[in-house]
Amino acid sequence: MRAEQRQRGLIVYEMEWEDRVRQAMEQMLRLSAQSLDDQQAAQVGALFPRWEAGMTYEAGTRLADEMGNLYKVVQSHTSQSDWPMEGTPALYTCLGVTAEEPDSIPDWRQPTGAHDAYQKGDKVRYGGKIYRSLMDGNAYAPDTPGELWELLEE
Repeated sequence: MRAEQRQRGLIVYEMEWEDRVRQAMEQMLRLSAQSLDDQQAAQVGALFPRWEAGMTYEAGTRLADEMGNLYKVVQSHTSQSDWPMEGTPALYTCLGVTAEEPDSIPDWRQPTGAHDAYQKGDKVRYGGKIYRSLMDGNAYAPDTPGELWELLEE
């Protein structure tokens, strides 16, 4: 970024071409990240909006914490400073790998509707085993008969 003093006390900043390219690339990456599934998105959590108190979040929104760990909003709400993402599982589900828990896969929770149902490829821990959803909009428990879940690990 280039700075130029035009008058006493007035400094005008202008972006260099490289800064404009970098800014465009960051925006392109942020937009592209929105199309990733949760497991892929968790690997690039810093590309998602950071959680802030006092914001209205819709169910299904993905947010990053200060470390770049990615969470999904479970139910629509207005965030509060005393409802941190890592400590409020009724509001946020941690997605993928985190620095603190590199093998983290969320426990299965009964979805309350289409907004928080599991999508194809989502992984969950259920009954001490790890499953992957085989369909979008999956609101069934992994032990439900039918081809709804794939057992990955016992």
